Amino acid sequence: MLEEAKRVTGVKTTKDVVHLGLESLMRKERLKQIASHRGSGLRRLTHEDLEEMRLDD
Repeated sequence: MLEEAKRVTGVKTTKDVVHLGLESLMRKERLKQIASHRGSGLRRLTHEDLEEMRLDD
């Protein structure tokens, strides 16, 4: 799986593949968390509020 990930992403090292994969996973989970708050007033949050939430993870 690592070799395929390197090939399709163009990333050279296993470390970079793992890093890229973890970034992708965290982004996906953050988006799911945001989506779960639809209609809950989350839209009133400022960019700074969202950035602070992101940095708390």
